[in-house]
Amino acid sequence: MRHRSFVVLLMLGASMSARADLVDFKFGGQIASDIRYRLGGATIPAADAEAPFPSQQRLLGYGFSRNENLIKAQLSMTIADRVKAVADVDFYWYGYSDVRDIDSLTLRERVDPYRLDADAAYIDIYHILPKLDLRIGRQIVVWGAADKFSPTNNLNSLDFSDPLLFGKSIANQMIRFDWNPWRDLIITAVWVPIFRPAQLPRTAPLAVTQIERFAPVQDVSFQNQLRRFEILLPPPGIRATALQPDPSIENSQIGVRIAGRLLGQDLSLSYYRGRFGLPVPAAAISQADGTVDAYVMWPRMQVLGLDVAGSIKKLNGLGYWVEAGLFFPQEVTYAVYNWIDNPRAPAHGPITYKYVDGQFQSTPGVLPENQRGVVIPSTPFLKLTAGFDYSFNKYIYGNFQYVHGFIDEFGAGTTTFSRSTNLSDPARRESRIGEYLVLGTDVKVFNDALLLRFFGAFKIPDIGDEDPKFTAVLFPQAVWSVWDATELTLGAFVFLGPRDSKFGDPVAGASEIFAKAKFTY
Repeated sequence: MRHRSFVVLLMLGASMSARADLVDFKFGGQIASDIRYRLGGATIPAADAEAPFPSQQRLLGYGFSRNENLIKAQLSMTIADRVKAVADVDFYWYGYSDVRDIDSLTLRERVDPYRLDADAAYIDIYHILPKLDLRIGRQIVVWGAADKFSPTNNLNSLDFSDPLLFGKSIANQMIRFDWNPWRDLIITAVWVPIFRPAQLPRTAPLAVTQIERFAPVQDVSFQNQLRRFEILLPPPGIRATALQPDPSIENSQIGVRIAGRLLGQDLSLSYYRGRFGLPVPAAAISQADGTVDAYVMWPRMQVLGLDVAGSIKKLNGLGYWVEAGLFFPQEVTYAVYNWIDNPRAPAHGPITYKYVDGQFQSTPGVLPENQRGVVIPSTPFLKLTAGFDYSFNKYIYGNFQYVHGFIDEFGAGTTTFSRSTNLSDPARRESRIGEYLVLGTDVKVFNDALLLRFFGAFKIPDIGDEDPKFTAVLFPQAVWSVWDATELTLGAFVFLGPRDSKFGDPVAGASEIFAKAKFTY
């Protein structure tokens, strides 16, 4: 009996050794630190000024705005070129204590808060059928050829919590198929069962909770009517509620892309059906106590995409890209309800309403609708990015992009900016889809030990704007490669422009200086 057991163990060991020869195991990651100081920001209300860190309102003012430490771990394991498993996990310590009472001091997660992010946790199965690969799990699917400002890249919502990343994609659970029927031709199909919204910056609540801001409707008379009402009867408070789509099959997302090469250039066509990752206002409901409930939702959309990219040999390898997305949005209207105007409203209790397929509907006899204005019309609109990059020599690199439609812009029509915090001041309007120039350069010195990088986004004045404003965001950095795999970075992220401009709007954020350290292993 012992002899048989020994033989079985030998056989298992030999089998495991053979399998180990087929396994390719890779491990890596980063350790990083990120410290930032905010040079300007929103006025902190008295009630929030007494709140402890990391209160979101406290972090909007002057002072330290980020104090993070990161451990990143990346793991991949491939078996016989048939199966691959990938994990990419980030562990962050916020660097602030969230101590609100004496009980908080007994909990490590409040004394030293942390979070866990996963950019990847998926399995690849190659040739599950002839010429067909399957990827299933948490992943990021990147489409398009443009640098950062990609109108066809819509399967993953974006993370706007860190302006230095210009909208990093948020991973989501997906099922992806890649079919390679012929040469360079690849047909990709992606199904996203559950919609995941974008993560907003800390300044985002200002867009719906500041009383001095104009209503987001297109109709000027309706906008002015609401503004006069707010001047006469300003609400004591505004509460914002997000109406996330239900996890149903109707709210799942799909994408199809055909990519290949034509005349030596990369070319792709794509289609996406889902939702815009950023929420838009959908209703304002005045309650009996005078407070206002503001509701936001995520509009449906379909996007037809086209991109082409390549290099021009006759221009010493000048790289170029052109990417366009034609958007077909769901119409979103702004429903305004007033509890006081309804003679049949109950004497006590909250207002009730219906919310059907992204639109608010009044309930007869309970909630009358005063007026409804269009926020997002169903008019199709275009977003486009065209650019080129060029290495002048091994020391200097340049990047230029023209962007029609910034990453946070959505819908046809106009947007209205408040000129100041004074409600009686006039407003200025400009096209919702703006025009921008994004310029950047890298300069390497001291045998590549020091990288000087400067990028900036500049808004081109709107043709119909009678009072155009200069507004831009600047991003200078100095990156020092201290030793192999070790970097120190100093830089700034600077918003320029008055309050009634794209980057001067308090919702956009405030200027910061930062220091980073990173070790890659």
